[in-house]
Amino acid sequence: GNDRLTANFAMGLQEHSGSPGIDSAVRVSDQEALDMAHHLLRHEGLFLGSSAAVNCVAAVKVARTLTPGSTVTTILCDNGQRHLTKFYNPAAWEE
Repeated sequence: GNDRLTANFAMGLQEHSGSPGIDSAVRVSDQEALDMAHHLLRHEGLFLGSSAAVNCVAAVKVARTLTPGSTVTTILCDNGQRHLTKFYNPAAWEE
C-alpha cells in the first residue's frame, strides 16, 4: 500500500487545494484491508480486491464515528480475481 497522499487525491482536499471537494481521508493499513477481504469472503461470500477491501475498512471506521441510524455507502470497485497470487496467497504475506 501507499503510505502517502497522492497528488491527484490531495487536489480534492480543501487543505491542499483551497477548494472543497473531498471532506477527508481515512488511513487503512495493508493488514486491515487483508483482514477485511478475508472476513467478507468468509462471512458474506464477497470476493473483493484490495481497493474494495480498503473502501470497506474505511466505511467501517467512519460508521463507528457516526450516530446510530446514520447511513454510510462505499463502492466495491474491484474483485479478487486479479489478486490470487498476492492478496489471497498466505505465502506472499509471509515475505
